[in-house]
Amino acid sequence: MIQVKRIHGIVIAGLLVACMLMAGCTSQPENTTVTPSPAATTAVTPSPAERFAFNETDDNKAVTLPAGSEIVISLDENPTTGYSWNVTSSRGLSYVNDTFIPPKTDLVGAGGVHEWQYRAAEKGSAEFSAIYMQPWMNVTGSETTFSMTFTIE
Repeated sequence: MIQVKRIHGIVIAGLLVACMLMAGCTSQPENTTVTPSPAATTAVTPSPAERFAFNETDDNKAVTLPAGSEIVISLDENPTTGYSWNVTSSRGLSYVNDTFIPPKTDLVGAGGVHEWQYRAAEKGSAEFSAIYMQPWMNVTGSETTFSMTFTIE
């Protein structure tokens, strides 16, 4: 009985290996030229979205921008101290990505920049706000904050 189970296991493992090898053997033909159809050449390409960049100097500002715009907010951050930005955003702003950009130094404990990317998704008003604190601490009111309001047209 044990030998039958081993044989079944070996056969199944062999089939899986064969399937994986065959899947890796597919390739695209070389030197192929794609000719666009007439409908594709007459299609209207959308204009690239405008990009708006903000930082600490824009704290408490109200900004008007067109729908579809890309919004990038960059704030200094030093996670080695345990501090980070706790961010909230309202409806109208569509989150795209956020990235921590490390410092351009080998100095231990140096801070970097945290960058958030949003898309102005809906017409109306929207808000971005952040509080710089250690996540395990209670809010005291003395923390560094950042906020902006957006009117999306």
